[in-house]
Order: sequence, then C-alpha cells, then structure tokens
Amino acid sequence: MESTSKPTPGARRHAPAEQRRAQILRAAFTCFAKKGYHAATMDDLVRASGLSKGSLYWHFHSKEEVFTALFDSFVAELYGEWDAAAASGDPAVEILQREYEISVKFLSEDRTGLLAWSEFLNHPLGRRRMAEAYETARTKLGTIVERGRAEGSLRKGPPPDQVAATLVGTLEGLMLQWLVDPAFPLKRQVKTSWEILMGGLRT
Repeated sequence: MESTSKPTPGARRHAPAEQRRAQILRAAFTCFAKKGYHAATMDDLVRASGLSKGSLYWHFHSKEEVFTALFDSFVAELYGEWDAAAASGDPAVEILQREYEISVKFLSEDRTGLLAWSEFLNHPLGRRRMAEAYETARTKLGTIVERGRAEGSLRKGPPPDQVAATLVGTLEGLMLQWLVDPAFPLKRQVKTSWEILMGGLRT
C-alpha cells in the first residue's frame, strides 16, 4: 500500500543542500585533477560546478574546505568498503586481501586524481588529514590481523599495528612507483607483493 505521509519540512530543506554539495564535489574532483590543487581557484570551481559564486560559498568557504570535504568523502567511501569486507565473516586472510585489492582499485582509478591528492600533501592541513587516514587504516588492518591470529590462520609475530603499517607501506610504495612511471606493472606487482607478505604471515 502506498504511503500517504508527506516528507517533513526539514527533509525538503536538506535534500537540495546535499545534492548541491555532491554536485560541487564532483566538479571539484574534475577541476583539481585537471589543474592540480595549487593551481585551481574558487572561480575555477564555480565554472566547473555550473553554480553561482554565492551558491558555492554558501556551502564551502574556501578551496581548502572543498578539498578537505572531497578527501573525507573519498576516505569514508574507501573505509566503508573495508568495513563491509570485515563484517562478512570470512577468514581474516581473505578479508585482508580484499581490503588490499579495494585500496588498489580506489587509488588507481584516476592517475590525475591521485596526483591532486599528492599535491594536497604539501599543505599542512592535507598532511594532518592523511595522518588521520593512515592511523585509521592501521587500526582497521591491525584488528583483522588480531582476528587472524585468534582463528589460527596468521602466525604470531610483530605487534598487529606494525604488521598493518607494513601492509600500508607496501601498497603505498607500489602506488608511488606507478604514479611516477605509467609503464610500471601495478597489478602484477600487487599480486606478487601480496604473495610475499602472506608468505611471512600465514601459519
């Protein structure tokens, strides 16, 4: 039976704002990827979004704020997929591999976008945001490592946070090589690195 209830006034007010923010962030990603973080201006974002300057500034007060929101959105989506993998109930080794592969997919979808992220690291705010993202990654991966040791699929060894940092560092190193050298065989090396890592972690 079709509901006859009407949306609340609050819902009507908030939906357009959320849509506008999403529109701005989509345009901002394209703009930052094309021009780079430092070269892009708020006027560029206005043109790319198709909105008025007043509308853009209503939602975001600065370029930093736009990029931070874009970064936070990216991280939330990435870790959302990690959390879904962790909640699957699969063996820890399979979860770690899935999270490894999810990360590669997210980071390698757009080289120009990844270049924009790397530019953002030159900004103090960008470094703080990335440090928080790394800490979250180590915590989440460390939890899965602990689960694997408890279920007997991963051997005892260095503290889980150190294992997690090694996983993150290995992937980041591969991504950096691919970023500076388009001919670098990323997919092959990701597979090889995973086999090497698991050789030292499995029981």
